[in-house]
Amino acid sequence: MISMSTDVGNLRETNQDRVAYKKINDDELLCVLCDGMGGHKAGEVAAQMTCDYIMDHFEEHEELLSANDIKMWFTNLIMEANNAVYAKGSENEEYNGMGTTVVVAYLKGQQMYVSHVGDSRAYIFKNNVLTQLTVDDTLVNALLKGGYITEKQAIDHPQKNVLIQAVGVTDLLKVSFCELPADYEAFMMCSDGLYNSLSNEQMIAILAGEGNAKVKTEELIKQANIHGGYDNISVILLEGGEAHE
Repeated sequence: MISMSTDVGNLRETNQDRVAYKKINDDELLCVLCDGMGGHKAGEVAAQMTCDYIMDHFEEHEELLSANDIKMWFTNLIMEANNAVYAKGSENEEYNGMGTTVVVAYLKGQQMYVSHVGDSRAYIFKNNVLTQLTVDDTLVNALLKGGYITEKQAIDHPQKNVLIQAVGVTDLLKVSFCELPADYEAFMMCSDGLYNSLSNEQMIAILAGEGNAKVKTEELIKQANIHGGYDNISVILLEGGEAHE
């Protein structure tokens, strides 16, 4: 079963997150989550454009015969969305500098494929363990990878939320990709509004609890608002490894 929800949170005036999913057939499912950024309504424009582009154009691919085919197609879609958002921002001063994160997940049979840009995340939950699949495109992670700071310093670093790349901001994007068997108990995509308000332990308690995907999605957002709600909060939750609604 799949469920998705998005919430403005406690502090923001508008919701700049966008979520969508599409059941292509009994064997295939596509999910997209975006977290927009930019003044006025620019962030939501970037997020909506990116989400719509990927959802609208995904099925235009030739036959995807391998994981590398899927990786190349994901990269192509995200780069095309990036170009469209960047062009709109360049043409309109109101939208200048707008951007968005993106996570794309594609379930095909018993395999899950994931790509992302930014700091929205994908996780799998299995055997009471929550594993992050994506690596946040943040300045702190770049400093950590380069050996300039320690993991302890990274936890409370003043620039831990500064992104080093986002869709629509630059024409030089590095799109991540991973492939995994769909043998998890749950697969989750979320914006930073969720994981910045809830600890891994709090998320695990909800994912391991009673109720279906819809109940758990609603509880994740409810608890994120109770424990902060500092940003928009979005969740897409797929229980089991099958494309059932």
